[in-house]
Parts: sequence; structure tokens; C-alpha cells
Amino acid sequence: MTLHLATRGSQLALWQAHATRDLLAERCDASAEALIVKSSGDADQTTALARFGRIGIFTVEVDRAVLDGRAQVGVHSLKDLTTQLQDGVVLAGVLPRGPVEDVLVGATLASLPEGGRVATGSLRRRAMLLRRRPDLVCVEMRGNVDTRLEKLARGDADALCMARAGLVRLGLEQHIADVLPKQDFVPAVGQGLVGLTCRVDDEKTYALLASFRGDNDWHLAQCERAFLSALRGGCSVPVGGHAVIEGHRLTLDGVVLSVDGTDHVRGQVTGDLADPVRLGHDLAARLVEGGAQDLLEAARAE
Repeated sequence: MTLHLATRGSQLALWQAHATRDLLAERCDASAEALIVKSSGDADQTTALARFGRIGIFTVEVDRAVLDGRAQVGVHSLKDLTTQLQDGVVLAGVLPRGPVEDVLVGATLASLPEGGRVATGSLRRRAMLLRRRPDLVCVEMRGNVDTRLEKLARGDADALCMARAGLVRLGLEQHIADVLPKQDFVPAVGQGLVGLTCRVDDEKTYALLASFRGDNDWHLAQCERAFLSALRGGCSVPVGGHAVIEGHRLTLDGVVLSVDGTDHVRGQVTGDLADPVRLGHDLAARLVEGGAQDLLEAARAE
């Protein structure tokens, strides 16, 4: 039997699908092929990501192909996958994590002139950029990696802020001008991870994917997503959450910001690796006690 992997058709999405295919062959002795679907996020290149809210514009159609039986596995960039999945779908595993940092293409943060234009579709990146450089002008830019690089080259912005993982995976790391430090630019929940979904009632596929949820990256994904879920966060709010593991201990760093970057609430928790979901919930509760709820509500109201 050949598994069908539902995926978007961008170069990066296909890289993720092919990496999944190769790991299935290596770990499970299973063959797989990509089934390309078009997401609403791909079809609509003009609406700002925050305007879509939490509906999963890059993931709904992929999981719909899983639900209707055209595919057995959905392959997602985990940072795009909503914490509340569609009914009938379950997160069944993750691929080994890639780089987690944000980067600048076209200029370093220090070299950007006053009033420099930085392109990003992420409210989190926008808020963190403005927190460090309130003089910058953040402009909305959507599209696949190559599309955004083309827009930058034609002068639509002075720099582009994006995930390091996508450039590295596509062999485009030579475009990176500045790797932004995690202590100032807390990564998005799930950044650098590829998530695999399947139907809740597809016990065979879920069991086949067991090796994709048996290592530290699975614990990291659970912890970060539990944090975001407890905050009821999504594309419409500027939230960063990044977990790391040392020995049998897991540390989660999280932040909620105002859209303009002028205010933020940040915290960190450390605990047993065996209880990642509780740690995520604990940090979310701590940030809410510190005033994060007001920032979240203000961001959703914009």
C-alpha cells in the first residue's frame, strides 16, 4: 500500500512532504507519495494573515483531504497548524526540528536606516521588530519563500523577516543577512517543526506514525502547543513560545506582546520532561496573571 501525503504545493511544503516520505521509508518501510492541495491562504495572497483569525488558512484543505480519504497523512508546517484541530483529525507526530530562529534577508537589523521598511506577514515578528526598532515601518508581505524573495529584490521592502528553517531547507541560506537572537525574537510556537496529522479513527496510520512521536521533538511540540492553546492564541495575536530540553528537564520561554511592541508580558517555566502539556498550561496561566489577557484582547480587537 502507498500512503498519500496531503500537502500544499509550494517548494517548502513539497520539501516537507518529501522529507516525510523519506523518513517513512527509513523508519517504517512504507512507501508514500504527495497529494497536492491548494489552501485558501495560497489562493488569497492579499488579505493580511491576522484578518483570517484562527481558521487555519494553510491547513484546512490539507486535513480535508485526509478526512475525505484522498490522503492518509496531512503534512504541515507546525507553526501554521491551529491548536484546535478539525473534528476527526489528530496530530500524530512531528519530524526532527530544524532551525528555530527568525532571520532578516536584505539587511541586518543594525544596518537598516531609520524608517526602513521590513516585510512580514507575522504579527509576532512585527511586534518584536518594533520593540527593538520602533522607527521601522513594517509592511505586509505574503507568498511562498521564492515569491517573497522576488518582491524584496524588486524593492517592495528594504528587508524581509522570515523563518530561518525555510531558507535552510530550500538551500537558500546564502540570502540570510542577520540571524535574530532567540532572547529578543522568541520563535513562534512550532517553528522549525513539521507536523503530521491523520484521522482519529485511522488506527493503522496512527500506529504507523508512532516513531514520529517518540522523541524529544514530540515533547517540545506538545509543550509549545499547550501554551498557545491555553492562551487561545493564533495568527491574530503576537505570541512567541519556545521550549528546550536539557537532560530530563524541559524549559519553556513564552511572551505575549502588544501589536506595536511597546508592551509585553514574558515568563519561563522549567519542569519534568514527562509532563510537557502541564508546563505549557502553567506558563500560560502565569502570563495571564501578569496581564497577558489585556494584550491578547487588544490584539484581537485590531
